[in-house]
Amino acid sequence: MFANIGASHPSPTPPRIQRPPAFRSRVLCAVAAALLLPLAACGTSEAGDGGSTLKVGYIAPLSGTAALYAGGFTGGVESAVKVHDRSGGWKIKLTKGDDASDPATSTQVCQRFVNQDHVDLIVAGQPAANAQACRAVAAVRKVPYISFSTGATEFCFPNMWNYGPSPKQAALPLIDHLLAHGSKKFYLMGTDSASPKATFAIVKAQIQAKGGTVVGTGYETLGTSDFSPDISKIISSGADTVFSAVVAGDNITYHKQFAANAGTARLIQGDMQMVTKTARALGSAAAGVVYAGPYDQSAQNAANTTYLAALKTAAPNVNPGDAILSYQGMTLVTKAIDTLAKGEKPSSAKLGAALSAATADTPSGTVTAAANRYVTMPMRIWKVGSNGSASTVLNTVPSADPAVGCKQ
Repeated sequence: MFANIGASHPSPTPPRIQRPPAFRSRVLCAVAAALLLPLAACGTSEAGDGGSTLKVGYIAPLSGTAALYAGGFTGGVESAVKVHDRSGGWKIKLTKGDDASDPATSTQVCQRFVNQDHVDLIVAGQPAANAQACRAVAAVRKVPYISFSTGATEFCFPNMWNYGPSPKQAALPLIDHLLAHGSKKFYLMGTDSASPKATFAIVKAQIQAKGGTVVGTGYETLGTSDFSPDISKIISSGADTVFSAVVAGDNITYHKQFAANAGTARLIQGDMQMVTKTARALGSAAAGVVYAGPYDQSAQNAANTTYLAALKTAAPNVNPGDAILSYQGMTLVTKAIDTLAKGEKPSSAKLGAALSAATADTPSGTVTAAANRYVTMPMRIWKVGSNGSASTVLNTVPSADPAVGCKQ
């Protein structure tokens, strides 16, 4: 509003008009009231919407090393918002941010969300380090942060809700399936980062508790182009099963080199990082890999029909299996939001209470808020088909408990 104000020329000073004390008092009161109006408005939604709009910041690695997953996460969030907008609930104003697969950039984006955009909550599909960078910024203003990613560890922070699978939800059903079907000696292979290490600690304890053995563990830095030394160690270790957590694009490199080595043909493979997009990119190199995921695209339910139609409109090039975690997570967020009374913007405490009590029927099944700001959800064990498609459901856990034991 000040952009066009230029230098002005001095004007003659008008004669001073004396006002009675009562008049000056009324003017001061009017000025004070005007100054207070913006402060009163800070607790309400955007002007003119009747107190019915919430600002939601969405952050994901839209570029950088973890960008492999970004299209799916974005498609899921946008599809859920489209479905929600037809329900007549709270309006959602979505603002996007790219963390560039970098914690420092994540901090900068979330500072903008919180301090400039004044978002009411943040939803995210981020790697662990980036998630914690953003969450810490949001915590300063008590802004709720909701993660749709598979958890790296048992994070328990007052402003963080984990609507993606916990490490135990994703790993333990897969390990239990492998153990029940003949796996005894495991080699653990992952990227040298927080998520694989935390997952492997959980996996190792479960394997040993059920009579199995971990015969070796290997890590490689993100961006590794040659996994042949690791594959040689795996073959010579005596393992009958490889349980891997190689992240992002490195997972494609790893599986291609693994499949090309004739010595790996006898090995069973369980993969924590396999997603539909990766399997399709690998084709026959992913054949036989077993992994865990909540969603069955062939499910015959109303929620799945709605999801497939919304995704086709919002992100027609995204496979439903790659968008499901963010879609079902964002659906749970919208269900929480719509329990709030309209009229004025809710406090962070009211938002948090709603997020901690939400439940939703999703394409995967019922997802429900549980202890420590995690959720219960169905989990299915998949085996990748010969052409890279997830062709077979081997087992279903109707309501996998996140089993997160950290304290509030």
